[in-house]
Amino acid sequence: MERDIEELDGKVHEIVRVITTIRDEDLWQTLRESWRRPGWTTPAESLLVAGQLDSLKEALELVRLQQERLIDGCRAVGEKN
Repeated sequence: MERDIEELDGKVHEIVRVITTIRDEDLWQTLRESWRRPGWTTPAESLLVAGQLDSLKEALELVRLQQERLIDGCRAVGEKN
């Protein structure tokens, strides 16, 4: 199998693009404003959104762990023990 450095770089570029989208402060501010509107935050809505935010946080923490493992693995490749 031939090494395709450009393909790997492209994959990293796409991941960084997605992360940039996730980090969009305007999007997060829109969410914060949403549940402050009068009549929006019923107990059921609050429970639903809180659960979704918890799930999102857990997923992002898992992505961070995968990133660390990927970096560790890449650094280990070719090292002499």
